[in-house]
Amino acid sequence: MRFFRVMMVLTGVAMADPHPRLLFPAEREAEVKARIAADPLAAEIQKAVVKRAEKVLTERTCEYLIPDGKRLLSESRMALHHVLHCGWAWRTTGDARFLDRTIRELDAACALKDWNPSHFLDTAEMSTAVAICYDWLYPALSPEQQKRYEDALLDKGLRALGKLHPDSKWWRDAYNNWSQVCGTGMALAAEAVKERDPELCAALVKDGDELIGKCEHFYLPDGAYPEGPGYWHYGTNYHVLLLAARESLKQPVKVPAVLKDSGDFMMQVVGPTGVDFNFADGNARETAPSPAQSWIATKFEDAAQARHVRSLLEKSLKKGSGGGTTNDQRFFPLHLLWLPEAPRGKSATSLSARFEGEQSFVFLRSGWTDDVAWLAIKGGTGAASHGHLDAGSFVYEAGGRRWFHDLGSDDYNMPGYFGKQRWDYLRLNNFSHNTLVIDGQLQAAPEQGCPVSVVTEEGTTSGTVVDLTRAYQGQAESVKRRAILDSADGSVRLTDTIAKPGGPVRWAVVTKAKLEFEGDTVILEEGGKRLVLTRHDKAGGKWEEYSLKPKTKEEQQNEGFRMIGFTVPKGDALVLEVGWKLNGP
Repeated sequence: MRFFRVMMVLTGVAMADPHPRLLFPAEREAEVKARIAADPLAAEIQKAVVKRAEKVLTERTCEYLIPDGKRLLSESRMALHHVLHCGWAWRTTGDARFLDRTIRELDAACALKDWNPSHFLDTAEMSTAVAICYDWLYPALSPEQQKRYEDALLDKGLRALGKLHPDSKWWRDAYNNWSQVCGTGMALAAEAVKERDPELCAALVKDGDELIGKCEHFYLPDGAYPEGPGYWHYGTNYHVLLLAARESLKQPVKVPAVLKDSGDFMMQVVGPTGVDFNFADGNARETAPSPAQSWIATKFEDAAQARHVRSLLEKSLKKGSGGGTTNDQRFFPLHLLWLPEAPRGKSATSLSARFEGEQSFVFLRSGWTDDVAWLAIKGGTGAASHGHLDAGSFVYEAGGRRWFHDLGSDDYNMPGYFGKQRWDYLRLNNFSHNTLVIDGQLQAAPEQGCPVSVVTEEGTTSGTVVDLTRAYQGQAESVKRRAILDSADGSVRLTDTIAKPGGPVRWAVVTKAKLEFEGDTVILEEGGKRLVLTRHDKAGGKWEEYSLKPKTKEEQQNEGFRMIGFTVPKGDALVLEVGWKLNGP
């Protein structure tokens, strides 16, 4: 390495920063260890990381496995999980077992014939894994090891971008989460080995910075992420990684103010049960905050977000899921770099929130404890990346249960999933969502999404109107859905006003509860609790159950879910009104 440094001086290239320099420079080690000793939550996170690293000692290293014929991604993510946990454990404990295990993972990754550049997401995540831990371990590596990892980052990562993957323009245009992951992965790899090929690395660092800057538009105007909370964690973790790396390199950093708003969005999108509103290609699961949320809460000194992040981390750790799975929590150790301090005193958090943008939302709740009522409803459009035909759809929780569900995504490898057959699949169209079907037709997917109105408040109630007219263009003259939640008892009233529908209108919701039909009411029972739905309109039709069985056996069969609703005949001015309340009227 001395040769390269001498050459850089002789050629007038500025001396690079010493290793480790990405995210966790050596000068931060004492500070981090002191925080772990002083903050009980940080100490618990450290225990979880070391415990998970202990398990990794006995697990296999990454291999060249592409089970679906397209993606190496699970192996890239496993490698990233392994090296971050073991690399962190070595940096903070000095235990040589973790150093040796990290090196074994790096050796395995760098021995792969390539990092699957035909699906460049795989290359970006593997580059991230090798770059960070090559940098973190650098002082303990032999010259031969340093060169081997540098060669892999250059040949299988950075140079693969141009040589083996020329069709990268679509994600270089800041189209979706790929832009954040690939842009950051390449920039981190370039920062790690910039002494070896200064011209190439400088260009890719610049490209990554510019691309992440363009990705700010994903969050505009006020923080909602159009691809759903699962993809928020994915894209935003990488977005933050590059910003944080630039900070650790003492480079100028412009932190978009909208990231603070997006931290607020990630507070509101999680229900009282800890499960998020899994719109678009998302899957419902208890959420654990990602390190990006810790970074945002700390960066903006936001007490409400700090309290939220720390509370979710505490719950996750108590359930023993702090270290998480390789996919969900591969960045988990980075919480210890960015964990917000416990806020002093109390900070009020709004019981309602509205977010505009390509996908628009309103969140209404009766409080911030685990058993309150919460309604999340969206406008937007299926035209968004990973979007479904779910304008007007909602989920609802009360009494510690989720009563109305979003089924989530299906198998990405099914034919035309991201193409012409997308709306053929049940989980992706409006026939499986908690919204309307007019004249047996699919919703439209307008370029400009359906808006939600400003939240109105009156006494204990708050509400919004979702203008769904664009989603039903050609099917009705206008369609508006009004939702009102009463914070006094958690009850909801949903009113749909439909002008001149072209055919019958179906109203429906998805539930897991047991059902009992009684005239104008339906009684849902689950976990010893009851939710009573009551129709308050006279538009016709009666409560019934609809099938959630898809057309093909390749699709998710939706076992355990049931769809209930009613179908009314068309009329010039239909008004459908349904109310529900925990333990009923």
